[in-house]
Amino acid sequence: MIKRIIFASMLFFFLSAPAEKISGIYINRYKASSSKFYDLVKKMRENNMNGAVIDIKYDRGEVGVVLPDEFSSITSYDRIHDIKLKVDTLLKYSIKPIARIVCFKDNKLAKINDYKYAVRYSTGEIFYDASGALWVSPFSRFVREYLIAVAVESAKMGFKEIQFDYIRYPTDGIKGTLVFPEHNGMNGFSIVIDFLKEAYEELKPYNVDISCDIYGYTVWFDSLYYVNQQLEGMSQYVDAVYPMVYPSHFSDSLYSSRSKEKRTYDIIFQSSVKSINRIRKYNTKTVLYLQDFKWKSSKMGFDYVNNQIKAAVESDADGFILWDPSSEYSYFNLDTKVNFKDNKDDFKYFQEAEEP
Repeated sequence: MIKRIIFASMLFFFLSAPAEKISGIYINRYKASSSKFYDLVKKMRENNMNGAVIDIKYDRGEVGVVLPDEFSSITSYDRIHDIKLKVDTLLKYSIKPIARIVCFKDNKLAKINDYKYAVRYSTGEIFYDASGALWVSPFSRFVREYLIAVAVESAKMGFKEIQFDYIRYPTDGIKGTLVFPEHNGMNGFSIVIDFLKEAYEELKPYNVDISCDIYGYTVWFDSLYYVNQQLEGMSQYVDAVYPMVYPSHFSDSLYSSRSKEKRTYDIIFQSSVKSINRIRKYNTKTVLYLQDFKWKSSKMGFDYVNNQIKAAVESDADGFILWDPSSEYSYFNLDTKVNFKDNKDDFKYFQEAEEP
């Protein structure tokens, strides 16, 4: 296996230079394209953060890099102002630039050539999810080449990690049997893993890390059927997985007998430990996406952002990225801020005698 060969050849380096834990934020394409980007960089530096996830291929298909001519018909380019300069700025301050590439949810790509690559119903009708978005087929050769081309151009621009998101099947708004163009007989789990394998092999010559975002529940179950994500299979072809373990996205019944603070902590801690234990044999890292947005935050208890980070640190996760869709982070306004480099927050989020 290619990943294991690469790992073995670099084993001495890794043993002599332990990898630094990642802590950072997600920066959406609007903030990335404005002067507010530099405000966020300043705040990251003030808080010992060393990773920034930036939208390069957005949820509806817009792309922030110029692609080869063979993809010009897609008209997906949406300029991010001074993006090369901004990537260089991150590198200057030892902040790892991570390119987020949304995969199979793509309005731009789905519409070309009379919706040739779009997911449809068995009736022939085009599928739109609950948000009105279109999806493309992971089986399509052109779709896969296009996504890898976006990743390659991102690597050439200076991004040090390529992070694939929406690396899954659609889950909502489905009203019938879905048909995926160029289906080749593979099941959903296999085709998702197969794409990651191809991307890994194509991108490694550019000296970048490869990662993927997964549902938080993916680490809790052997296989997550409704999204077609299987943790061990995916982990073999990435350097890191990023479980999206937002407490708001777990069932309210999970740990419902515990205090809000302990429930929040335990969701993060247990998710992290489950992932670490399952994928360590592949030398794959677990970096957690944590919640810094307000949806259902009333159920999460006191100081819920620091509480999540504390759980990530104490579970020995390989890092965390704070997520807020608007890239407006409450963390930066907190009096006390927990981080891998500063875990001196002594506040007792829950009582020791609480139910385990």
